[in-house]
Amino acid sequence: MIAIAACSAPSATGSSASPTSSATASTSSSSAASGYRVLVVTTALNGSQILLFDSASSAPQQLASVPSGAAPTVTFVSTDKIAYSQSASASSSQILTVDLSTHATTTEVTAAGLIPAFDYSHDGTMLAYLLHDQSGKASLHVRRNGKEFTLNLNPIPGRGVGRDDELRLEYAPDDQYLLMVDTFVGNQAQAPETGQFLVLRTSDNTVAFVPPSGTSSNATMATWAAHRDRLYYRDQVGVRVWDAGTTSVGTLAAALDWYDPAVSPDDRSIAYTTFDTQSVPHVQLLDLQSNQSTPTATSPRSHPIFLTTSLLWYLEEQPCQSECLGGPSQSSGKVFAYNLQSRSDSSLPFTDVHTLSELGVGGR
Repeated sequence: MIAIAACSAPSATGSSASPTSSATASTSSSSAASGYRVLVVTTALNGSQILLFDSASSAPQQLASVPSGAAPTVTFVSTDKIAYSQSASASSSQILTVDLSTHATTTEVTAAGLIPAFDYSHDGTMLAYLLHDQSGKASLHVRRNGKEFTLNLNPIPGRGVGRDDELRLEYAPDDQYLLMVDTFVGNQAQAPETGQFLVLRTSDNTVAFVPPSGTSSNATMATWAAHRDRLYYRDQVGVRVWDAGTTSVGTLAAALDWYDPAVSPDDRSIAYTTFDTQSVPHVQLLDLQSNQSTPTATSPRSHPIFLTTSLLWYLEEQPCQSECLGGPSQSSGKVFAYNLQSRSDSSLPFTDVHTLSELGVGGR
């Protein structure tokens, strides 16, 4: 099992960097010229290993070992620091950081319960994490300048697994807002301001936005634009847009039932997963200028992520051999790269990625 998070690093030419893997660099001319750093988490029965792939070195560098349990979430805090979560049991979790220059490890958070998601602000000064305790209590925590703010969320009535479920904490590009989506809970209607989908102002931790009632009561599959405080999400109407500071939402694409949206670095397009009439997943691209969608590979694919404006990674999907959670297909374990310019994809040297949440890129 492999989890991936990537961070841009300066290239030898000083141009904008693009994350990729060592194998991708040898097969993709659009990414080979740029520097990159990629975190890879390999998981076995006895635990997980966090490795760093760097364009300046041909050999992976082991950063940390994580005890057996849930696969850790990993992200870059900055170009020289990473963070990861670990949970030995449902009753105890931690968030730790590793300094890449000294390899010193620091425990940032120790919590009684499960930390299913966390994120650092782009400037590294804020840490947000979700906490679910064993009694069903859910809370959102935000740390800044040595102080911690806690927002008690609606209680968890039960935990299901479905195609529409999403767990996400994500800071807006300028760190002025924090998005929280926890649709595994499914209790937004109880109290929307402390429910499964909300946006906080980071200046005072007040609620800036909750999806409007009615058609947006089951809002999910959200992400920020790359360079502006614009939020995209999906509800019963289709794909919706909220601009920070406004009180209304717009409709970007009516009746579009998207999953796993990923915005391109230039804010010109969004890659997403959609399902055909046979429930087979495919990845498409939505042009934000024309609002028109175009397909990528014809083969089953899911969970796209942008590495550059012209390069995607996504998962290969295959029919379930037995019962699957959330649908009739599952990941084959293989990752592919799709070139938007040549409109072709090629396989990458990852062969054991089995769930959508295990493949993710976060640039800093």
